[in-house]
Amino acid sequence: MKDIRQQITVGIVCLVWLALALLTGEALSPTPLRLFSAAGTTVAITALAYERCLWRWRLVRRFTGSPLLHGTWRGEVITSVVREDGTPVPPIPAVLHVVQSASRVSVSLFTADSLSTSTHASLLRAEDGRWCLRWQFTNQPRPGARHRSQRHRGLAELWIGAVPGEGLRGEYFTDRRTYGELSLAEWSPRRYGSASTALAATDFAPATPHTTA
Repeated sequence: MKDIRQQITVGIVCLVWLALALLTGEALSPTPLRLFSAAGTTVAITALAYERCLWRWRLVRRFTGSPLLHGTWRGEVITSVVREDGTPVPPIPAVLHVVQSASRVSVSLFTADSLSTSTHASLLRAEDGRWCLRWQFTNQPRPGARHRSQRHRGLAELWIGAVPGEGLRGEYFTDRRTYGELSLAEWSPRRYGSASTALAATDFAPATPHTTA
C-alpha cells in the first residue's frame, strides 16, 4: 500500500509538470522525467529498507518510540483450566515467536501440547504511552493432547514492560470460556521450531523490548 501511494504521488508530480509545460509552451525535456523517476525509485527503495530493517535501529526507535519484539520470548502460561480431579494445572512453560516489521506483526505461541498462531495481530500504543501487543489466534493441539483439548480460538494481549527484565505480561481468553495469564521475560534473537528446543536453549536473557538491540 505504501509503495502504491508513493507511485501515485510521483505520477501526480509528473502530470503537474507536464501540464505546466504545455500551458507555458516550453519545450519538453526528458531530464525532469528522469529525475522524477529516479526520485520515485529512491523513495520506494528507502521505504522498503525502512519497512524491513531500518526501523529496528535503536537511533530510529528513539524517535518513533516503537518497541522491538522481533525474536523469540520464553516464559510461562497460567491457565484457568483444571484437571479432572479438580486440581489446578501448574504453570505451563511457553515460547512466543514474534515476526515484526515496521507496519506488521505476527505471533506464534508454542507449548509442549499445542501451537497457537495469530490470525490478526497489531501493536498498539495506549493513551498512557504504554505499548500493547494484541492478537487473535487459533490453537491447534498436538495429536497426543487432543483427548483433553480440542482446537479453539481466542484473543490475547501482552503489555510491554519498561523495567529491565520485566519483559511481556498479559492475559488471554478463548471461545471455550477459559482464560489465563502470560508472562515472558526472556528474549533471544533466534527463531526456534519447537517449544522443547527453545526451552532448552542457553542464549536467552532478560530483555526490555524498548532497548533490545
